[in-house]
Amino acid sequence: MRKTASLIAAAATALSMAVPAFAEAPAVYLNGTQMTFDAEPFIENDRTLVPVRAIFEACGANVAWDQDTLTVIGTKNVTDEEGNSDLSTVVLQIDNTTAFVDGEPVELEVPAKVVQDRTFVPLRFIADSLGADVNWDQEAFRADINIELPAEE
Repeated sequence: MRKTASLIAAAATALSMAVPAFAEAPAVYLNGTQMTFDAEPFIENDRTLVPVRAIFEACGANVAWDQDTLTVIGTKNVTDEEGNSDLSTVVLQIDNTTAFVDGEPVELEVPAKVVQDRTFVPLRFIADSLGADVNWDQEAFRADINIELPAEE
């Protein structure tokens, strides 16, 4: 019995050392304000994944879900330097490494996925697709998104 307890303790110690240094969720800031999510962001293959609805809406986009095809569709009115307005569309399908931005295919290193009944998407891809700048601070373990948002009415 003592030998079994010792083996369990040794295994637990070994597993605790295998946990990454940053086991906590990465922080995400939008225009200098920390975002809160109903499901914690996480890192996979060096990519930060965040809940889709929260990130789309925070960046001023609308989000829709197609249950039949397991597809997320984000739309946002984007205005260029000349003042021309156009509707930008981002489409991601669960577990598919090909996404579409305004109909053009874009390869993802990490596809959208469902984790604990929440759809997660690669933060940088979404933010870049919606016209935001994204910076990663490894030391602070945080992503900073800077985007011009429409004025509140």
